[in-house]
Amino acid sequence: MAKKTNADAESPGDPNARLVTSAEDQSKARQWFTRARELGDKRQFDYAIEYYVDGLGFSPDAVEEACKPLHGCAVARKTTGGKKPGLKDTMKRSLTDKNAKQAYLNALWLFGHDPDNAGYVEAVAKNASRLRAEDAAKWAGSIYLKIFESNQKTSSKQFQGLVQLFEELGDRAAARNESPFGVSCYQASLDTLNLWRRRIPKDEAADNMLKNLSTKLTILKGKYEKGDSYRESIVDVKEQSELHDIQRSVQADERVDELVAKAEREYGANPTPPLLKQLVDLLCRRERTDDELKAIGILVNEFKRGGEYRWKMIADDIRMKQLNRTVREAVKSGDEEASKEQRVNQLRFELGVFKERVERYPTDLRAKFELAVRRFNAGQFDDAIPLFQSARNDAKNRAACAMYLGRCFFRKSYFTQAISMLKEANEEHGVDDDELGKTIQYWLGRSQEANKDVNDAKTTYGKLLQTDYTYRDVRSRLDALSASGG
Repeated sequence: MAKKTNADAESPGDPNARLVTSAEDQSKARQWFTRARELGDKRQFDYAIEYYVDGLGFSPDAVEEACKPLHGCAVARKTTGGKKPGLKDTMKRSLTDKNAKQAYLNALWLFGHDPDNAGYVEAVAKNASRLRAEDAAKWAGSIYLKIFESNQKTSSKQFQGLVQLFEELGDRAAARNESPFGVSCYQASLDTLNLWRRRIPKDEAADNMLKNLSTKLTILKGKYEKGDSYRESIVDVKEQSELHDIQRSVQADERVDELVAKAEREYGANPTPPLLKQLVDLLCRRERTDDELKAIGILVNEFKRGGEYRWKMIADDIRMKQLNRTVREAVKSGDEEASKEQRVNQLRFELGVFKERVERYPTDLRAKFELAVRRFNAGQFDDAIPLFQSARNDAKNRAACAMYLGRCFFRKSYFTQAISMLKEANEEHGVDDDELGKTIQYWLGRSQEANKDVNDAKTTYGKLLQTDYTYRDVRSRLDALSASGG
């Protein structure tokens, strides 16, 4: 494991202060992260995870550079048959070590070897919070929430613990006057609370927490919208003012131009990944095509120079956002022919992007899911079906994959298979009143109707009407079935 750094303390003197990592330790961490990425690209996932964990020992709050790619390696390792931690592994890596950083690193290692284990994810989030690695705590909490979304057996105690974790992050952010971060934490806490209330409607503990949390969110949102920030509470006002402006989503054009020019100078003098990402974020902030194309050019050049595929992925993501924006504008103009043409251009580009990503990372289930969706939208059902079947191993998209598989079978007139798959999707999703839940119900009804299972179709349509009376053409379909005397 990595040597101890000045970030090893159980908690800072100010209980609300963020963890601070020295420039020297950040530099050391980057060396570990660079090697970890190289190992990950070579699919040597066990070694990559070790290197990420060691690097996080120097810079525990490096979410973009380490936590997220570590998670990617963990998922890829699992899908390629990587073994879960054994008893010996868990015995020597305490999740409740008195030293918060050591407990955090232990949890990360175990999580890296078993990413679907709720206990390990919870330990990463809680120990990051103990350490005051705020960004890492929020990131891990978000993964924990995704596990809740796909697990129908989540307990009240688990829900309550995650609500409190997000709320504590928000409280500390509010105390530091970091309004944007605090708002996002309170909102995550509220999202968790709402899922809890949907799953366990009569739980008084959830209802009791709702009012207090909503009040905190409203107050902090009000401060944020009035322009309050944390710049007044720090020593170096000029430096932190620039940091605040970089993180804000809305500024005067002149100020953004200044920040872009400064970021270009800094990146030119020291072309490191964090400075590159900062420059690209600033160039893309105003959604100006010229700035975005400049960002794409910088990213592609960096990819060609160093061979790191992630830079091309970011460039492609920017281009996909541009195409999506173009489609929205065409739809808004009311020009149906232009809208159709732009959608075709968008689909053609995205098919190429995700096909390339699957070829590069054949174990990346989320890339397979995205490619499968584009195959479906292109009417390539025979190509989409095996991709969706493989992508179902990702808990996040399991229900969505089942829904799409059902629709593929429907399009191929395999109605019995469509019904079976859509019923599985309904059971896996477990929620009727969100968009995915309603889509599942609608296509289940369509499949039952096409299979001449009239009574089943009427029951399904009727249930959907009780959730959303104006959903698509459900009323007319139900009326037609009733009028036919079925």
